Amino acid sequence: MKDQGILGGLHPFVKLLLLVLVMLAGLMVVFIIGILAALPFFGTDIFRDMGTDAMDVNLIRYTQVLTHLGFFVGASLVFAFLVGYDPLGYLQGKQKPGLRPLLLSALVIMAAVPLVYYLTHLNQQLALPESMRPLEEWMRRTEDQAEAITRLLLDVTTLQGLLFNIFMIAIIPAIGEEFVFRGAVQRIFRQWTGNIHVAVFIAAFLFSAMHMQFYGFMPRLLLGMILGYMFVVTGNIWVPVFAHFFNNAAAVALYFFTRNSQTDFDMETVVAGPLVPVMALVSLMVIIWLFRMMRYQPGQPPSPQADNDG
Repeated sequence: MKDQGILGGLHPFVKLLLLVLVMLAGLMVVFIIGILAALPFFGTDIFRDMGTDAMDVNLIRYTQVLTHLGFFVGASLVFAFLVGYDPLGYLQGKQKPGLRPLLLSALVIMAAVPLVYYLTHLNQQLALPESMRPLEEWMRRTEDQAEAITRLLLDVTTLQGLLFNIFMIAIIPAIGEEFVFRGAVQRIFRQWTGNIHVAVFIAAFLFSAMHMQFYGFMPRLLLGMILGYMFVVTGNIWVPVFAHFFNNAAAVALYFFTRNSQTDFDMETVVAGPLVPVMALVSLMVIIWLFRMMRYQPGQPPSPQADNDG
């Protein structure tokens, strides 16, 4: 079955370019409307402080929400309409996911923790040649800035602050990023290459690169591949959306409770030590086993991806 929208017959490369253009346009439109709507609350200083160290933390949160709504959520739905006519049908989100795959997806995320931290450790050992030292210093500086902003956003002490962070960091990104990278990008590369595994890898690679956090590239690539194969196995976009939400929400909640209870808990100490490679291997084996359990049960329809892009 081919894409049915008015632009559904375009070559996959042109569809990819269209997606990028729609994302940029969506960001611009939502950002302009959002900033104008925020003037009564933040005043005209919003234009002076935007993008500077003087930018109010609430304004940072607001622009974060605007960015995800325009660049990901809105853009993915518009793109899906243009090439597929029925946005949720194109993104494979019209059917409710079963409880079983949702629970298994959460278990996969939990099982992946040792492997994620092992890859994080390896990734942080990255050292570029001496001739590329300026690039490495820029990468580390960018990483430190991103971490500082993340900690600033996470630094809340009230239940309302926690709930808003879950909305901002878990709910909206889970929907928008999965719609774009699994629902659109992965499908485009499936059509282009004819190979679902290549499509999963490329979508995960772009997903990780988009975050511009170089020393977290490998673990985020792993997460992207896990989410991609969840989409392949279940044929339902809401399964990777839920897994993405669960991953982000758990991190937000863990930071909130450890910070406000003043405990010394640190996940890195849990997965540190000489047994880390063994734990990572066991983690991978458990993930594979959980994916086998997640596969379709007798009587379920096959994944639409197998028919759409063959």
